[in-house]
Amino acid sequence: MANKVTKAELSEFKKNKDTVRSFSNGEVTVYWKSELCIHSANCLIGLPGVFNSKKKPWINVHAASSKEIMKVVDTCPSRALTYLKSTKFVTSKPRATVKMKSKFARVHILKNGPVLITGNFIVRDAQKKKIQIDNEVVALCRCGGSKKKPFCDGSHQTIGFTD
Repeated sequence: MANKVTKAELSEFKKNKDTVRSFSNGEVTVYWKSELCIHSANCLIGLPGVFNSKKKPWINVHAASSKEIMKVVDTCPSRALTYLKSTKFVTSKPRATVKMKSKFARVHILKNGPVLITGNFIVRDAQKKKIQIDNEVVALCRCGGSKKKPFCDGSHQTIGFTD
């Protein structure tokens, strides 16, 4: 999954600067939306020199190459981390094919964590009203402790939820 910022997301980031943090090295800008983070720790494990939750700021985009950073950001399952390449920085030729949206939903239950749903899906509330989803991935709470139900807010870590 590519976590490249879409035009719609970039527009949203510019409007909501207080909810999105950005970190740039001139070649790539990494955006972090804390409310989407489900604490999978893919970033911390993938590039501990760049992503270090014990430091402030916790993202140091100068600690690795832009290619390495983009590769690790692409592993963020909730899209709390996304990136935008500078127009001056090109890693490969653009693809000629258009990516088709998946016909099916894919459900992945994370150990001691949320349920991740990707692909073609609709989330409805208890009254069967459609809930607006702005990402290609949604993380649903399994622990019952989220303050953003039905979505995960990372509470499973604080309350010690285990499978």
